[in-house]
Amino acid sequence: MRFDKLFLERALGDWQDMPNAEWLEIVQNKLESSLGWERFIELCNSNKKMIIKFGIDPTASNIHIGHVVPMMLVNAFLKKGHKIFVIIGDFTAKIGDPSGRSSERKALTSKQIEENMKTYTDQIGMFVDLDKINIKFNSEWIDKTTPYGLFETFQMINISQAMQRDDFRKRMENGSSVSLAEVCYSVLMGLDSVALNCDVEIGGIDQLLNFQQCRDIMRGNGLDEEIALMTPILEGTSGDGRKMSKSYGNAIAVLEDPDEKFGKFMSIKDEQIMPYFRCFAFMNDHEKAQLEDFIKENPFEAKKQLASFFVSLQAKDITQGEKSRAEFERKFSKKTINAEDCIEIQLEDGDTCYTALSRAKLMSNSELRRMFIGKAVRNIEDGQICEKDTLAAPGKIRVGKRIFVNFV
Repeated sequence: MRFDKLFLERALGDWQDMPNAEWLEIVQNKLESSLGWERFIELCNSNKKMIIKFGIDPTASNIHIGHVVPMMLVNAFLKKGHKIFVIIGDFTAKIGDPSGRSSERKALTSKQIEENMKTYTDQIGMFVDLDKINIKFNSEWIDKTTPYGLFETFQMINISQAMQRDDFRKRMENGSSVSLAEVCYSVLMGLDSVALNCDVEIGGIDQLLNFQQCRDIMRGNGLDEEIALMTPILEGTSGDGRKMSKSYGNAIAVLEDPDEKFGKFMSIKDEQIMPYFRCFAFMNDHEKAQLEDFIKENPFEAKKQLASFFVSLQAKDITQGEKSRAEFERKFSKKTINAEDCIEIQLEDGDTCYTALSRAKLMSNSELRRMFIGKAVRNIEDGQICEKDTLAAPGKIRVGKRIFVNFV
């Protein structure tokens, strides 16, 4: 079965006539947790067009596919005609979300935030139709908040409860500081929710404590508490339990070349296939069960379909996924490595495999050493392992799963 084609067709299709029961099943299959689920069911059954809030802080110029996970849930609401507000946190980015951090995030300047925002909306637009959503900057209302209004909001927050967050508690136990600005981060998120009077907020499960405080602030302002729908946190490609992050070297950037992106999807562990599909595809319960059986029977083919689906989803065209799949199979399955696939490195007298590769700066020296320790540097022609101190000789070698080098 071609799950990549099935899920792409649904992702690009029209959902206006989809029955509520089917839509709710698809939404629920994308969730890790929720707050206010019973009220959410009531709103769905009332056919009310809900106000949906999704916030992003532009703390870096590029996003990775882990940031796309909640955007897919945003799409589910957009396709049913609900009103979407994407909040660009140009004000809150100056503080930075403390969720899950072991140290205080370095404050960004207004100029840095402005530079980051130049590419943010373009990258969001690869997955969400910008013409059908409302983009707001939270400085629009936070800049107008008076000190008195801010202190009124502070009175709604139990500081002892706020300081019980695991991330804050661990930092204090380790002797690291927690700034008052970080403690107030969720208060500013709550002001966003009040400004929109939103029905639903979407984000990752790491936002749970922030969402709880947003609900408190809405209630304190005499509004109905927002419903919080939380998606899973995407595990990085290394499969070691850490979340996807550029700093961990386990991320797939949205702006990466499609073929490179396909290869990185193929590097994940078999047990990650279903969670990745769940994060990016829209599926009902029956399809979920079918997919689970398919992965057990043929994980390699399932992984190819996962990679093909995502690459096609971003391009909005199945032919891009099929093209990247064919290129992957040419290189890896058929063992056909052409000169243009390789990075050429000029050898110098006395070069070992390590010194030659280190000089090319393909990765950090620590990562390169791990490649040698893990027996991940091999001669392409005969498959022989290249040891760290082996004298380098002309020929093609593979470093890890996706880097090809031609020593000349």
